[in-house]
Amino acid sequence: MARHPLRTHDDELRDLAEGSPLLMEASHGGATGARFLRLLGNGGMATVFLAELDRARRSADLHPETPARLALKVMQLSTQRALHRFGVDPLKFFSRETVALSRVMERTPPTEFVVACYGSGLVEVEVGDGHPRRLPWLAIEYVDGGNSGVSVTDRVARVADGIDPVRALRLLSGIVEGTRVLHEEGVIHRDLKPDNVLVAGPVDDETPKLADCGIARVAGLTTNMQAATPEYCGPEQNLSILGNPLVGPWTDVHALAAVAWFILGGEHWCSGAGDLAWHQGARRSLRSAPKLHRGFGSSESLVSELDRVLRAGAAQRPPEIAWATPEARAHEGRAMALFPGMFTGPPRFASALELADALLPLLSDAAARSRAQAGREHRAVSTFRPAHPLGGAPLGASAPLAIVHEHAASEIVGTETPARDALGAPMTPGCVVFQPDGKVLARVGSRLLYFVQGVPHKVRVHPDTQPLVDATRWITRGPAAGFALVGPRHVLLVRGGQMSSMPLPGQGAGSGTAAGPISAVIGDGRVFGVVTEATEDSGGPELWLSGDGEAWTGPEALPLGGSARAIAYGPFGFLVVGALGRRGRALFLGLDGQVVVYTKEVQPRSPLLVAVCGVDREAWGAGEGYVLRFDRGVASPEPIESTAAPAALALDPVGVPWLVTERAVLRRHVDSGMARWRTYYARSGDGPPLLAIGFTPDGARVLDGSGGTVHLTPHDIDAWCASADTALFLQARP
Repeated sequence: MARHPLRTHDDELRDLAEGSPLLMEASHGGATGARFLRLLGNGGMATVFLAELDRARRSADLHPETPARLALKVMQLSTQRALHRFGVDPLKFFSRETVALSRVMERTPPTEFVVACYGSGLVEVEVGDGHPRRLPWLAIEYVDGGNSGVSVTDRVARVADGIDPVRALRLLSGIVEGTRVLHEEGVIHRDLKPDNVLVAGPVDDETPKLADCGIARVAGLTTNMQAATPEYCGPEQNLSILGNPLVGPWTDVHALAAVAWFILGGEHWCSGAGDLAWHQGARRSLRSAPKLHRGFGSSESLVSELDRVLRAGAAQRPPEIAWATPEARAHEGRAMALFPGMFTGPPRFASALELADALLPLLSDAAARSRAQAGREHRAVSTFRPAHPLGGAPLGASAPLAIVHEHAASEIVGTETPARDALGAPMTPGCVVFQPDGKVLARVGSRLLYFVQGVPHKVRVHPDTQPLVDATRWITRGPAAGFALVGPRHVLLVRGGQMSSMPLPGQGAGSGTAAGPISAVIGDGRVFGVVTEATEDSGGPELWLSGDGEAWTGPEALPLGGSARAIAYGPFGFLVVGALGRRGRALFLGLDGQVVVYTKEVQPRSPLLVAVCGVDREAWGAGEGYVLRFDRGVASPEPIESTAAPAALALDPVGVPWLVTERAVLRRHVDSGMARWRTYYARSGDGPPLLAIGFTPDGARVLDGSGGTVHLTPHDIDAWCASADTALFLQARP
């Protein structure tokens, strides 16, 4: 067997990526298909590198879903030596994280709130003295937070006046959901903290992802390590009991409450090992926090309720279920001697769901109050990504606007059939949606496909659910998590590989008259809602919103004078566009409830089919061959290099709108005060139509009707990406 050892002169392996070597699997001596690119970060136990995958050379050591860019964690030499001293097999120790994350990935689509795992093994490393060692490696999802920061720690630090209620609700809903899914799979994280929550997407569309399951307790695995972060762990973790029977889901609840306090308050709840009051059970109020947003601080009763819930979440006394086994009761005496607070005061919430049921309604109420206040004060409802309007030519008249890479449809994972041959009929606009990490869900005839780096994976659909999938006209991001499949008479939620039907607007006891059929949907990660058609009782279209996927608020009357085709949400309200017969219709519904109906430049034109709101007061709508800019009460046309029908409008990470038509991708430029939409990509010949667009810090991805993709790297990509010091992948511990 040929040997291909990597070489290092550093116990922390920081020079391992020099020369961009291949990752060779030591157990069989072959290449995995991954190549080291550069160091991302190093911690106390492992060092993390950015790597790229040659998909054509991918070995079975890496999962079929492995993306083109991934993070490789390699155990440090000092960690391996320490584990050997304790009689622990380093590979078995590393396997805990592999098993924990792989269980989540078995769901299709998996939850977006836990980092993905793509494989593990051993790599042979030759140290400076020439002595070779086999070190465990782990391939995981590379989370690039772009210029907004890579972790919750980064993002909280960058906000001077605190995380606002709308943003806090979005972040904490995702963190709680990720924890709940881990617990469903028998995984207790045991080290939840802000550094271990990575974040994808811009600040107004954040997807938190739980990472670093290196000390997790995984049902079915016996190898455990006594470790924790004192500022976040419950007292039961500090008992140093082998196979500690007092650790359970409630242990993560303690950390969750402390993470919530950090997000709301802007600093650690516990100030460190010297914070004796904290370690003795005292829990200070959010009122003492330096960066509590005024959206929370303006209500004394709300802060008091948040304090009550978070104190119950981080109570020293575990719930009664923690003592339910003889093994746990055997340690009561030791626990009483070391941590008497474990036996006094109210008990802690027993599960992440119990904490969520108490906390999220308070945050939802705060977000609703904040929206109403923003409407009254005519200001943005939340923090939005910065806007960087583009000028004319990027580098010169002949410079390309983007580097283009086209990729044909791939085989559907688990089959030998290319997506384009398995579709039966092409995908259609509206039935494709991107997440901030670049993953996609699409309906293709009777199939649901989940795309990872352009590679489709079949989503299993139960026969009882198949009729709803077949009747789906829109797929969006779901309320709080996952996706929503929506038809005129159904809303089907897809969360963490599970599907459930949501009641329609107007249904349920006390709901009054049922609403009309659904005619437009918004689900962009910030809000979820539908527009229903006029009925005799409503007199016109109505907007209904849901924040939890269980109940609706509304309706809000929309005097559109026609039917809605699309709706978009921005910092100041909603743009609704549509048609009356062959003529366009548009209105803007502000957060203050005021409605502006546009007539000039709108009604003489053909129907408006797609819409997007900017990061300020601007918004755009597009019909066949034209784009209109909406700003306050004025609609004005903007020149466009296309006459084709529009398929999608979306904002990139720096707040610039893009338009996808059937044959081209265009982006808005402003030169000498004049705006025009310039072509970044044009499809030649009779290829499949373009459908949808999504963005990550490394560029734009466009999906076509056959399942093929186009990757565009724009000329200003540097503005999308994190600087070197913020791009560090902080998960350097197994």
